[in-house]
Amino acid sequence: MRSTAVLDRGTSTPQHDVNDLLVLWQHPVTREIVPIGRFIREGGAFAFSYTRAAAEVNGFRPLPGMTDLHRRYESRQIPAVFSQRVMSPERPDYAQYMDTLGLTTALATPWEQIVESGGDRAGDTLQFMPIPRVTCGRAQARFLANGVSHIPEDERVLPGRSIRVTRQEQEEALRGLRVGDGVLLEPELRNPEDPNAVLVTASGVPVGWVPRVLSSGVRQLVQNAPCHATVHRIGSPNAPFHLRLVLDLNVPVPSGFAFDREGRWQALAS
Repeated sequence: MRSTAVLDRGTSTPQHDVNDLLVLWQHPVTREIVPIGRFIREGGAFAFSYTRAAAEVNGFRPLPGMTDLHRRYESRQIPAVFSQRVMSPERPDYAQYMDTLGLTTALATPWEQIVESGGDRAGDTLQFMPIPRVTCGRAQARFLANGVSHIPEDERVLPGRSIRVTRQEQEEALRGLRVGDGVLLEPELRNPEDPNAVLVTASGVPVGWVPRVLSSGVRQLVQNAPCHATVHRIGSPNAPFHLRLVLDLNVPVPSGFAFDREGRWQALAS
């Protein structure tokens, strides 16, 4: 019987061309999401380097087994602290989880699992995101909609309107999405956690947020003109909240635009 974990998935193959991941860490006190590393696949090997942001944030402790902020760590295996986010094929729910990620068991390499899942693990502070890029005058990013579970909690203030949605209204909006559909990215006003917050709305209903590590850049794009993202994968109500909605951003940008204007994503090690 087919799993119901994916309501609709992309028809493209998994992200085999993704070889550079931004490693995100949540500060345990401030809750800030900090881009602390770059995790790279090079052929059959892997490399990890800390970023300038890791050296700048107060209270950051290096990851287990990788204690030197200025060293480039290389190995033929995924570092243990990252491989803990990979599900074993021996697990009875392995096939269902791969379906949730939009992967077939034949293509579900450990790397692909991390790319498609964002490396999320209960109670953990690390996440992974394909490195966003600006290419030929277009901003390109694939990301998991964040905070899906928190949307119904409070009133959301957007330009010209405010809205409070119930869980049912949010769920109906999510169920109505299919791969290839457009969703609107709208600035959220008076967000106490992120002054650059950008909401993802479907038919006017907030369903999640653009990840905070992207919000500053995306906020620039939505200020003066409507900005849309495209649904890459939509999970069913049975899927974990953080895997409910995967989006692709591919929009024209003004000259000089950059996601990382301050260079905080740059690796410390040469």
